Amino acid sequence: MSNAIQSGQFDLLKHTQIIPFSMGNSRKKNNASKRQELKESIKASGGVNQPVLVRPSSQEGVYELIAGYGRYESCVDLDFDVPAYIKDLSDREAFEAQLAENLIRDDLSLVDEAKAAQTYLALSEGDYATASSKLGWSKKKLEDRINLNRCSERVLEALSDDKIQLGHAVILSSFTENLQNGTLDKILSENWSVKYLKERAGKAKKFLHTAKFDTTSCNTCPNNTSHQIGMFDMGADEKAQCAKLTCWKEKTNEWLNSQKLIAEEKYGKVLLYVECGEKDRNTVSETAVGKEQFNTGCIGCESNVVLLDDRDGRQGQLIESQCIDQVCFKKCQKKLVDTAKQDLNNDSANAKKSNKNPSTKTPEKSISQKTPSAVIDNEKALLHGLGEKHASTQEWFIHGFMIASISTTTGYTPSYCDKKDTFEQRVLKAKEQPFESIQLEIDKAIKNCVKVNAKAVDERFVMNSKSLMINALALLANANELAIAAWQPTEEILKAYTSEGIKSLCKEANFDKAFDSAPINIDKKTTFSKLSNKSKGDFIKGILAFEFDWSSFAPSTLLKHLNK
Repeated sequence: MSNAIQSGQFDLLKHTQIIPFSMGNSRKKNNASKRQELKESIKASGGVNQPVLVRPSSQEGVYELIAGYGRYESCVDLDFDVPAYIKDLSDREAFEAQLAENLIRDDLSLVDEAKAAQTYLALSEGDYATASSKLGWSKKKLEDRINLNRCSERVLEALSDDKIQLGHAVILSSFTENLQNGTLDKILSENWSVKYLKERAGKAKKFLHTAKFDTTSCNTCPNNTSHQIGMFDMGADEKAQCAKLTCWKEKTNEWLNSQKLIAEEKYGKVLLYVECGEKDRNTVSETAVGKEQFNTGCIGCESNVVLLDDRDGRQGQLIESQCIDQVCFKKCQKKLVDTAKQDLNNDSANAKKSNKNPSTKTPEKSISQKTPSAVIDNEKALLHGLGEKHASTQEWFIHGFMIASISTTTGYTPSYCDKKDTFEQRVLKAKEQPFESIQLEIDKAIKNCVKVNAKAVDERFVMNSKSLMINALALLANANELAIAAWQPTEEILKAYTSEGIKSLCKEANFDKAFDSAPINIDKKTTFSKLSNKSKGDFIKGILAFEFDWSSFAPSTLLKHLNK
């Protein structure tokens, strides 16, 4: 058996040819009784009727299991061959295929759904609408499952094992982790009902000195126990508490929302702690992915998010540098390991050749970041304008546009084009053709369309002017120079970046070094590090106020549009 089997083909594999999916199984627990039923059914049938989903692995004749773990494990136990559907999938496609297969099962527990909700929300970069659509759930169901993750692991385990009801878990989710676990012990040992737990929770209070929000208005509130303390002479050292936790929760959420807005201004994408599980994110750093990748790829990436802790007792704490693109993170780590191995091999080889000559290190290569969409829009708008100004006046572009228009409306395909070429491709291919050839093709197109037996063309005219003009600009010899000359760090341009993105941009342009070495900043003991730690608005003002020559610089992300 070899991996030469075509993608999309069914085949019968030995179970020893199948290995677990490299990104793990999204399903944490299985229903033991149903798993046994499945195995008995497979045994009685003499094999599996529905094939598992696999993809080729890096090992010859070995395949990664994407979906169908129950069927596969039953075949292992029974020593049966495994019918498999072999499909060439990317990591992201495979991961989502596995999740989808698991989520349509009837025996998926609430806890499994809660964890899957976090995973899909991370895959969708915090977008509830996208995650809901992928899951086929309503937004409310997604939010309910997300909120279930506020429960401690012990509470979730008890819910998964049917030791407590959903109502217990929902009530416990508003407590601190320690209080959840302590109350869980009481529920289990004393058999508390959901109704009784709700009554107990309704009598709970919060110490006002622990509040995150401004408690000024609480001083005159009748639910402030300080009034009771004075009334019944309970002692001056008794600390005031809030006896209306619905109000407490509402004010805390308002405070959290304000903190999220502040964090988003500085960091960009901010997710609540409950929205992203530990298994759905990785801490990204120079050590984890390499200095080059971290500084040029990860810092300004949309998948590099900050978590705002919303757990009771920990509200407002920030967890920075969290990568929610597991596929990209693993590739970055693999790249770092491969580079280190190659460097080690080079060192060994060079040492054998000569102890005098230093080894040549293989430079790290940055994996393209997910640039914020607002930045990309600004960059493409700039290049579109340059293309309109400099490329649309070129003779080859005018001729190319003419022949592309005529060939589209007449159905005639120029000799230097393929029938499947888009309008844009037909325009751009004209650059290498002499005018005489273009004119000849135009004549042929016209003659072809006026023939007696000419067929009517029912083809829709489709053109993306932005893409056309950017790609036409890219064909000009001085495209990079034009882009560099046109780019300027205006307030509008810089606002599209996160604070970390702006910092990375300044370092790429060596603005930070120029700022730190300026005599006026040295005298004032003002550094780029201090400037970058200010609010985003003040950071931008400081950059624009400093005299720096940007004329020979443009962001590498901008130039990538021209150098694909």
